[in-house]
Amino acid sequence: MPLQSIKVRISPPTEPIVPGRGFYQLEEESLYVQIGPFSRQHRFFSYIESDTVRFDLDRQGYLIFIEIATPRRRWQVVPNLKPPSAVEMADIRWLDFRERMLSPVLITTPDKSLLQLRFGTAASPLHYYYLAESIIAQVDKDDSLAAVWITDIVDDIAGQEIGAFRKGLRQEPAAEPVLPPQ
Repeated sequence: MPLQSIKVRISPPTEPIVPGRGFYQLEEESLYVQIGPFSRQHRFFSYIESDTVRFDLDRQGYLIFIEIATPRRRWQVVPNLKPPSAVEMADIRWLDFRERMLSPVLITTPDKSLLQLRFGTAASPLHYYYLAESIIAQVDKDDSLAAVWITDIVDDIAGQEIGAFRKGLRQEPAAEPVLPPQ
């Protein structure tokens, strides 16, 4: 039996917001959403999935990747769809593992650069938290996932864009300048 709601645990933020972005694979007609870099600490451990959407989670319960196997021509277009404007930072951990979920409703803008994965009807009030840059969790008062927003989707051919994104995440950060003693 599929999950009726996806539970998350919300704590104060412990780290900065990680990079994230959606990459629509034109030849596969699938959306891949990378959330932060893959590393020894953040690699696949488990999942929550439906027939059309899969959330990949690491061992600590962090979301690390989303795959949406529904072609965007089948996403519901809503002309005035806007992402939430007041989004908070938080440490979000997914509490369900190796479970089936109900398929979300996929709602997009006419240019298909924004996607909302809507899960059922959400109870009020709603809170919005960054999962990564350009990826937002919409959570209801019971800490159940109401929606996931992907606010920056780019077209990708043969994985070139997502590959470049991942390569950029692996780059060593620039050393901080050393200031002379005073």
